[in-house]
Amino acid sequence: MKRLPISMNTFQEIIKGNYVYSDKTKFIYDMASSGKSYFLSRPRRFGKSLLLSTFEALFSGTQDPDGSPQGLFKDLWIGRETDYDFTRTYPIISFSMATATNSPEELNFYLATTLSDINDQEKLNLTLTLPNIDLRRIIKKLSEKYNKGVVILIDEYDAPVSNNIANKELAFKNSEILKDFYSGFKDTDKFLRFVFVTGVTRYAFMGLSTGLNNLYDMTMSNNYSGVCGFTLDEFDDCFSEHLPVLLRNMKQNGSVHNDTTLGELREIILKYYDGYSWDGKTMILNPVSILNMFQDSFFSEYWIQTSPSVSFLSKIAMENPLALLGDELEKISPRILNAAEVGSLGPIPALFQTGYLTIDQVTFDDERKRVFTMKIPNLEVKGNNLLIFQSCLYNLLGRDPAIEKDLFHDAIRDRDDGKLSRIINSVFAGLPAERHDNRESCYHKILYGYCYKFGRIVTPERKGAIGNSDLLVIFSDGLYAAIELKFDVGRSVPKQERLVAKLAKMALSSIDAKDYWRPYQAEAKELVKIGLGVSWRGQCLALMESED
Repeated sequence: MKRLPISMNTFQEIIKGNYVYSDKTKFIYDMASSGKSYFLSRPRRFGKSLLLSTFEALFSGTQDPDGSPQGLFKDLWIGRETDYDFTRTYPIISFSMATATNSPEELNFYLATTLSDINDQEKLNLTLTLPNIDLRRIIKKLSEKYNKGVVILIDEYDAPVSNNIANKELAFKNSEILKDFYSGFKDTDKFLRFVFVTGVTRYAFMGLSTGLNNLYDMTMSNNYSGVCGFTLDEFDDCFSEHLPVLLRNMKQNGSVHNDTTLGELREIILKYYDGYSWDGKTMILNPVSILNMFQDSFFSEYWIQTSPSVSFLSKIAMENPLALLGDELEKISPRILNAAEVGSLGPIPALFQTGYLTIDQVTFDDERKRVFTMKIPNLEVKGNNLLIFQSCLYNLLGRDPAIEKDLFHDAIRDRDDGKLSRIINSVFAGLPAERHDNRESCYHKILYGYCYKFGRIVTPERKGAIGNSDLLVIFSDGLYAAIELKFDVGRSVPKQERLVAKLAKMALSSIDAKDYWRPYQAEAKELVKIGLGVSWRGQCLALMESED
């Protein structure tokens, strides 16, 4: 079996060491052959650095120890299926902006020393002054020295800004430095062979579009939707030999049941780590999570541990809590998804660009322009978002989740409709008016987040005999609470009490009519059906019935 490239992003090391490699060279050939300047936005740890390293190997003519003319690419698509000239090399300038994110001084030092090193190593004998001017002069001098176009590779071009997204002052200072530096590409097009820039966020290209005015944004192109990460076919191809070993190890450590099959394990893996998409069709598995899961033989939030800080997501949750639980995010325009203002990035583009939301479907409006429906990608992200949402929700309410769990449980156990109604009313009423969007999904999300750690939670993903219950809370003592919520905007205060009572009765009837409770009847020690009627700004009434 090929080895797992844990924490590796260097093409040469992976190929020479016989590590698992998802062959992306068809994309690489298409880009190198048909275009010149590209920009790609993807979340962190999705394989952007490896992609850049592969381009570097291609343009530097990296040789195979066995002397194959295709070099390290001999067993890959580009080496088998094309007549690409692997002996032709180009001067290369590489930047990794993620190495200089702590301060403007550090960023300026990195830019200056990187350019100085190129000047010295290439013996260009230039007197360096300012980074943007030096960049332009070095590109021109290298092109003249080798009589070839220069290859520019920039990894994490926005890291000095996006890594400081919670610090507006620092982010703004770094953005100004980067804008000034990237302006150095102006008027260099005739000296360039190929340009590839990657990053997490757009930030209006941080001045890139000024210096590189022909930069093609491939981020949401259907042609390049699978350029990073593992597609389903690539996952099956790369890990088919590893999957039986993983299943055996997971059975031994208890991560899966002893009767789990290979097919069932694959489906579980997809629920945890699949689901990212930039075109609504091609599904991508997160590479860092997949590799670490095979290495450790258990499920964990691997990518989350390497992604933006909790404080970043908490800030979004405090400003717009429901964004973290984003479902039913429909008719989102590309303009919204690509919006990027330093220090004031909106919740939807921030969560999308950093990987916490992804594209579910692409449709077209009346003007035949693309619009997107968004979703949370998978269980790894969903669990993390819920934890942060719940923490922010309880901070907003000023409550202790442990105490709330006991109150909620006891009200259901005692069949106290009034007590349960008061608890849920106080949760909805504790949110500021601007947090209510007065749609049923809003109160589903709030109730889900409120109950998230009370016990085992089952959502509509689990199928009932005829339909799906909105929420099932399974307490550790065997008490099962099946909750159905009905909503209507009843703005007239005198009518609201009658309205919520009517809605609560309808919700209870719905549970019975569709047998929402039946899948749990045998396993529950005690099952309580709860009909919850909700009206304007969360005014509600809960009615309960037992199922013996």
